[in-house]
Amino acid sequence: MASIDLEPEELRKILLSVASEAAAHLRDLACSSEELSKNLGGETALIDIISEDYIIGALREELGNIRIVTEEKGVVGEGTLTLVIDPLDGSSNYLNCIPWSSVSIAAIPTGGTTADAIAGVVAPIFWGVPLSFARGEGCFQGNTRVYCIDPPSRFVFVYIDHPDAAEPVARVIKGLGGGYKVRSLGSAALEIAYVGLGRASLFIDMRSKLRNVDIAAAQGIVRECGGMIVDPSGSPIEVAVDRVRRAGNMVAAPSREIASRVIHVLHGET
Repeated sequence: MASIDLEPEELRKILLSVASEAAAHLRDLACSSEELSKNLGGETALIDIISEDYIIGALREELGNIRIVTEEKGVVGEGTLTLVIDPLDGSSNYLNCIPWSSVSIAAIPTGGTTADAIAGVVAPIFWGVPLSFARGEGCFQGNTRVYCIDPPSRFVFVYIDHPDAAEPVARVIKGLGGGYKVRSLGSAALEIAYVGLGRASLFIDMRSKLRNVDIAAAQGIVRECGGMIVDPSGSPIEVAVDRVRRAGNMVAAPSREIASRVIHVLHGET
């Protein structure tokens, strides 16, 4: 049985290796067969199951009998360590040969929340170096320690699905000042992680659709790089990982200052 006595850096390296291998496997399969997009029910395609099985097998080989919470199978196994997996974030992009998708894995003590993650990785599938973290050890690009860009780039990642949500988001962007560019690229884990590194100034999701499997690894990257991920009231995002759960609306920022400014604007404060 995998033990949470493993040092965070040891776990980070294991997860980095597994996620990198899974991303490479998905890259090799990309755009190769229409069969991969076969719908297996709901939003699940065959490629999601292929990736999930690959990751679970690799994690068990490295860590033994672990508890896993994953997008397609739900809760699998037992252990004092829970691995939260999104086997393919940005599956619509992937299935349409659009090169923006990722694999993410986070390690959390069983019984904890996404805020308790001790190691994690978000690995781009098509290009780029995997981003990871170890609690108390910082965030990494590959195996190189990296830090948040200061000032952060003036990109804002925005996800809304109702016109009523556009007005408060517009107020936030205006409140930050001029020169910001809005993007919605289709892999929330990657976008949240890049906010942590300061490659964007903000991630806003007002759809209440993201789940713990979508955000757990990226949330740890934001934290270790010195940023914050909160709900629109300013409360920290803390999603239990006893099963797949919704995380609700959220704001991720590369610093407490930016997060505070955004929350004030959302509440009509100046």
